[in-house]
Amino acid sequence: MSFLEIFQYTRKDSIIHRLDPRSKMLFSVAAAAASLMFLNIIPLLIAFLCLIPIIAAAKSMKRWLRSMKGLSVLLVFIMVFNTLLSPVPNPFSHSVALTIRLVALMTSFSIFFLTVHPDQLSQALIQMHIKFEFAFAMSMAMRYVPTLAQEAYSIMDAQKARGVELDKGNPIRRIRNIIPIIVPLIIVSIRRALSIAESMESRGFGACEKRTYMDRLSFHKGDWVVMSVSIVVLVLVVYVRLFVALPEWMLWSLPL
Repeated sequence: MSFLEIFQYTRKDSIIHRLDPRSKMLFSVAAAAASLMFLNIIPLLIAFLCLIPIIAAAKSMKRWLRSMKGLSVLLVFIMVFNTLLSPVPNPFSHSVALTIRLVALMTSFSIFFLTVHPDQLSQALIQMHIKFEFAFAMSMAMRYVPTLAQEAYSIMDAQKARGVELDKGNPIRRIRNIIPIIVPLIIVSIRRALSIAESMESRGFGACEKRTYMDRLSFHKGDWVVMSVSIVVLVLVVYVRLFVALPEWMLWSLPL
């Protein structure tokens, strides 16, 4: 569950944290789109490496590395099974490209989630003329992901204390060991959802259609720069993908 840490807001004093959520949203979408445009190792590697300085500027490198470590099992699974079952001529290079693409996608969205507070996300959506109910639901979902990870860790510790061996056995046995975690986690999630619904109802949620807000977000020079660069990069990547033939060195693939 450590890979869920990239969806947990981390309070830091960095230039990335001080940006408006809307500009960071556009940047993450542009970075994700750039990763989805290509399926060659070199372009995907370039897109991924361009995101590393942004993570470092957000002072979130340690949390990002922990989440990537938690994601390593899924990455190995993708590489092995895609290499064995893919019908493409060079399945290993295809698997490596898919793995880099997944890491790049996770990194691009982690920049947004690690640096945007749920309240800021809700306010940003509202100022983008999104209905308050939808903005509130997105904010609650963003808050709930790290809570879900903490609940999972608590359940795993409780099951280990009861003698359940979660980390031993063959792969099939380990998959079966997930059941004692998933079932209590679903029950806890339902109970928490009911508790939240009762709390919202007791506070008169939705009773007033016209709402007022204490804080409102505003753009600064840095936000305009980020939005301009994101739009230029997105347009450039789309143009290169559709109208420009990539040089041979960018189409290089692994020999296997």
